Amino acid sequence: MTASLKMFRYMLRQISHEAMMVMLVIAPFAVGVIFKFGIPLFESKILDRFGYGDVLVPYYDLFSWLFAMLVGMMFAFVGGLVVLGEIDDGITKYILVTPPGEAGYLFSRIIMPAIISGIVTALILPVFALTHLSMIQIAVMTVSTVLCGFVTALLVVTVSSNKVEGMAVGKLSGIFGVTFFAPLVLRGSIGYLFMVFPMYHIGVWSQGGSCLYLMIAAVLFALWILVLYRIFRRKFI
Repeated sequence: MTASLKMFRYMLRQISHEAMMVMLVIAPFAVGVIFKFGIPLFESKILDRFGYGDVLVPYYDLFSWLFAMLVGMMFAFVGGLVVLGEIDDGITKYILVTPPGEAGYLFSRIIMPAIISGIVTALILPVFALTHLSMIQIAVMTVSTVLCGFVTALLVVTVSSNKVEGMAVGKLSGIFGVTFFAPLVLRGSIGYLFMVFPMYHIGVWSQGGSCLYLMIAAVLFALWILVLYRIFRRKFI
């Protein structure tokens, strides 16, 4: 564990030396401020003049979900980019044979950022949310978006071969989280196309669905992580 934490601190130094990664870490906080103060201001100062002052109010919960996903996915995404950077530098295989090994490397690069993103999400989500959130909502938002970020990081690492590809894959993997909004805009059998994505079932639950959808989402998250982890091992071990 001590060696893994040292590897994690080394990763933080890597992040601090790259402006792009620093911006990725700061971005969720900036978006939180925009959501918290910008959206109500936009409604009162601009939309209200045209008689649409409360048009966004019914969607305030969705902004909270979007913010939670951004925090959960962005932190883990940065960890994935660090792994790809180490692949570019040709040092990944050497790190894997150090005492922390594969488990320590995965913990320091993927799991630790995901844990931190969960803590940060749970702390700042009530601050920047536009509506009051219950403890259950905060818990589900935190856990689901952290798992979503974990899957995103594994996708970036397993599918990409370098950091440039990782940026492109990271943008595409955002679709994984966006499926949360599919139940809101899709009706009928077309929704079945998204049933392999856990966030789709989280979205159904958020619209008044039963806890069964949370259980389905948990199983799907486990399957996604298992498959991607096996691909990760074949790629690096």
